[in-house]
Amino acid sequence: MTQADTSILTGDEASPITKPTAVRPVAALVNWMNAKPTWRFPLIAFLAGALLTTSFAPLSFFPGAAVAFPLMILLIDCAKSRQQAFSFGWWAGFGLFSIGLTWVGHSFSQQDNVPAILAPFAIFALAGLMALYIAATFWASWRLWVTGPLRVVLFAVIWMLFEFARGYLFTGFPWHLAGSMWADWLPAAQLASVLSIYGLSALTVLVFSALSVLLYRHQAKAVYAGLVALLLVFAGGALWGQMRLADNETQYDLAVSLRLVQANVKQRDKWRPQLIDDHFDKHMGLSRGDNQRGRAEGVKLLIWPETAVQRENFDREASLLRWRMSRMLEFGSYAITGAPRFAQTTEGSNYYNSMFAFNSRGKLFARYDKKHLVPFGEYLPFQGVLKALGLEQLTGGVAFAAGTSAKTIRLPGIPPFSPLICYEVIFPGQVVLESDRPKWLLNITNDGWFGLTNGPHQHLGLARFRAIEEGLPLVRSASTGVSAVIDSYGRTVASLDVDQTGVLDSPLPLSLDAPAYTTGFKMMVTLVLLLAAVTGFLVGAVRRARKAVAASG
Repeated sequence: MTQADTSILTGDEASPITKPTAVRPVAALVNWMNAKPTWRFPLIAFLAGALLTTSFAPLSFFPGAAVAFPLMILLIDCAKSRQQAFSFGWWAGFGLFSIGLTWVGHSFSQQDNVPAILAPFAIFALAGLMALYIAATFWASWRLWVTGPLRVVLFAVIWMLFEFARGYLFTGFPWHLAGSMWADWLPAAQLASVLSIYGLSALTVLVFSALSVLLYRHQAKAVYAGLVALLLVFAGGALWGQMRLADNETQYDLAVSLRLVQANVKQRDKWRPQLIDDHFDKHMGLSRGDNQRGRAEGVKLLIWPETAVQRENFDREASLLRWRMSRMLEFGSYAITGAPRFAQTTEGSNYYNSMFAFNSRGKLFARYDKKHLVPFGEYLPFQGVLKALGLEQLTGGVAFAAGTSAKTIRLPGIPPFSPLICYEVIFPGQVVLESDRPKWLLNITNDGWFGLTNGPHQHLGLARFRAIEEGLPLVRSASTGVSAVIDSYGRTVASLDVDQTGVLDSPLPLSLDAPAYTTGFKMMVTLVLLLAAVTGFLVGAVRRARKAVAASG
């Protein structure tokens, strides 16, 4: 029994790594990190997290993950205490999120309510909080660390458990899920249709972490055989995905012609009172094109993005703006737009971020109020405390109220769809009402906050997975891009890139048959398997600790 074995539960400050077993370049790296000053380990941890960021859109450089995850295994191997493991994990998480979420800071330059100088503090604060999940992953992995290749499985299991936690706790933030690195590698992304994004994440972390066996010498042949088997499994899944794409061309409902309007209104100008009418006229002009009758001719469904209309009375009976929009529509056609609305209550007014659908006579057929709001952007958590500190400006001074439920919207002559506003589309298993399954997904969003950063591309990549998981086409209307029509396999059939002005015309792709098991069920199966695995490691740790105590007695 080694000291590393007994330290699992007794808390002995021992390192589970025997450094001379590392291959020569790795041993040299470890010796360099161990030398003074002590900032070298945190630096390597930060760089490992930053390297992992390159795996996600828009770079989609998955070899970055092939280096980052083995480096993380090495860092846990090198940690001499649970506190040090936690520290290494925090720096790795800080590297991942401070680089990967730089788009958050850009939003501070797009408003007058909050000084732009706060942008770095906002990025570092959010990254620091998100890094706690990675820190907890390293800490828990070190506490349960085992020798040999099983520690790769342990690390992947714990990483995924905390990835689940990050996606659900405190309203959830499922950004940079490991499996989402395949958003632009569609053959591999097809595995999400079977496993869900979380199952694909688990397989991704396991495969890339397994490459850590190449860092050490004197491995048994079975270890290399296991690595090869894992790589073949993943390659086989990607090959199946390629065949799935090749065997299934995009099919369209030619009776449903779409027009997505991307007016490219700059966020800093969006809510200026003197420009609001100009923004509306710009959307109108793009919708009509050069049609001499002033109509959106040949368009069955006209779609404007989130808050394309900046008037809170759009849903009122005498709304002039809604009447003007309806005049563009041909008989039997419909328009959809995002706009704020308000409702009077006994305590005042509630404001909602809403989507409206209406016909050529201006009759409202449907309304949807966004139910999953962005914390600090659309509502203020701990509102009483933060208002006392004068920070209500983070929401522009007025917070939105949340809608009550998801819904499926039906318009005559148009297949039913699930409305999703902004980042509601990033939550797997929460984009369709299973009791009333739609035929397609509609995501209207305002990505004007994020400019020419990586944010809009990452948002698009996450949205793509909802189409793959649900077998439903996704129509995405974004204020400044990326607007896109995506088929049920995740293929982009038409798009307008960031910072472009124009319209996107396309027929509606057809949906696939409903999957045998829902995305939520697949996610639950993944979670149960992860919990079973970590329970097995816990039981093993307890047994080893008891044997160590018995041997010492």
